[in-house]
Amino acid sequence: MKNIVFVTNYIPDYRYPVFERLVSESPANYWILTSSPLGQSCREARDHLRIKHSATINLLSKTRHPSTNTVQREFIPVPLGLFIDLLRIRPDVIISGDFGPRSLICWMTAKMLGSRFVIWSEEIASSAQGRSWLQRKLRKFLANRADACLAWGDPACSYLQSLGVEGNRIFHCAQAIDNHRWLELAKKFNRASARAKLELSGVVFLLVGRMVERKGFRNFIQAWAVAGKQFETAAMAVIVGSGEQEAELRKLVADNKIANIRFAGMHIGDALAQYYAAADVFVFPSLEDVWGMVVNEALCFGLPVLGSKHAGASQQLLDGDAGIIFDPADIDEFSRKLALLARQRPSIHAGRAARMLDSVTHDRSVKAIANMLERIDMPIIGATISLCMLHMETHLPHWRRIATNAVFAFVPHLPQLRRIVTNVILCTC
Repeated sequence: MKNIVFVTNYIPDYRYPVFERLVSESPANYWILTSSPLGQSCREARDHLRIKHSATINLLSKTRHPSTNTVQREFIPVPLGLFIDLLRIRPDVIISGDFGPRSLICWMTAKMLGSRFVIWSEEIASSAQGRSWLQRKLRKFLANRADACLAWGDPACSYLQSLGVEGNRIFHCAQAIDNHRWLELAKKFNRASARAKLELSGVVFLLVGRMVERKGFRNFIQAWAVAGKQFETAAMAVIVGSGEQEAELRKLVADNKIANIRFAGMHIGDALAQYYAAADVFVFPSLEDVWGMVVNEALCFGLPVLGSKHAGASQQLLDGDAGIIFDPADIDEFSRKLALLARQRPSIHAGRAARMLDSVTHDRSVKAIANMLERIDMPIIGATISLCMLHMETHLPHWRRIATNAVFAFVPHLPQLRRIVTNVILCTC
């Protein structure tokens, strides 16, 4: 039975169903090595998946995105125990979820072990802006040496193609939530009852997310302050979430004497669903986002979405029938769009919303990964080298097989030297 290893930061709740189905439906041993402590993965993943924290130093990195003049803060995992963990598992396939040092270690280890190496990418062109020269070179290096790439969303696929990856090596996964669960929640709550319970009235604009700079809440408040002067009907905005920027945002609202913005705090599950049910418009003002699962959630409730052009979800899911795409960095444009939606809100045809949601499902991701694993399960080296490796599998100790594979990995353009060194290793058996 094959060993397949996923190397990632952690397993969020919206990704767990994909892993759960892979484990239950595929005849393989699945391992998950995380760079973040296990407590950051959802409880279901910790309870039901073969998951292990691999010793890592996570270094804080800052990237300035020039198109929105915002700073993205993220942690870059520098592996300490990953190489040893991979050697212990001896995977047939290594699937790595970034373009940094972690994936470089995975590629080197895959070469040494004769394993397949796969890139898991959620990056899109807009989120990749501002990367350094070295980062761009490393991304192209890794992407073009991977046996296959998993692209999470159409924008992620386009970005991989911009790195030079051929279309036949890209497998399309979906940035999905549990559509069935959220559609059932939409049926559960009555709009009038939810508005009465939450004490909401007028045209309700809803925002959901973590309050950090790149999510664009400051830009929303600035645009709302301008748009409020143009409102012809009563309107209010509700912000659901929390984060490091919350105190700053509350102060901004107070300083501008804006009375019709409510901070609702953090909510999940049924409590969050009530806000979706009570809203009229969903606003997604992110200045940088590879996707934005809240857009999927809003569409389940049939809400028109004012979505940022810098987010993958807007780029793939929104059109004239589902909402409006805009630039949240342009405060004038932002305020005009808010005023327009306060006057006239587009409605989403139920069939159209269902078709959009059908394109982003966990089932699509499971099938894409299964198809990828089937497609790369074939020889990728010449017949002579394959026979040599088969001989070593039978006759060489484990460390010598690793050493020989290392030769194949790091001197690919010196075939004579490769043969000489290989023969030396064989002669020491």
